[in-house]
Amino acid sequence: MIELRDLQPDDLAEVSALGIRSKASWGYGADEMEIFSGELTLDDSSLAECPTAKVAIRDEQIVGHYTLRRHANAGVELEHMFVDPDHFRHGIGRQLFASALETARAAGAEELMLISDPNAGGFYENQGARITGEHHSSIPGRTIPIMTIGLRTQG
Repeated sequence: MIELRDLQPDDLAEVSALGIRSKASWGYGADEMEIFSGELTLDDSSLAECPTAKVAIRDEQIVGHYTLRRHANAGVELEHMFVDPDHFRHGIGRQLFASALETARAAGAEELMLISDPNAGGFYENQGARITGEHHSSIPGRTIPIMTIGLRTQG
């Protein structure tokens, strides 16, 4: 059973390490991982920029997390979402993403945007997101997909 709770400042080191392990599972080289490590290390300012942040707990262990960032145009961005590689393919990512969608919808957003690692794009497409653009990666010469998913409810 997975429990979701708010990410606390005491969780920052653990979720940062989890994000780095998760990213490394895609086979990136040491030089790329050095760049990504800086981007994936969360601190107190990360929580200030992304005040909505959740962790997934299984057997009293953090096995995943996400952060949401609000933009001035009332948009919401999924800033980080990672699952521990030892817990891939157990529905944790789907549960985290569903929570992020619900939270963004409750905040009044009509759309959730994310910049996806190309290796995770298929997951987000399976959840209903579509590619709407490209973003220049921190890795020179590389672009990565910008994806969006609509949040309007039918009715």
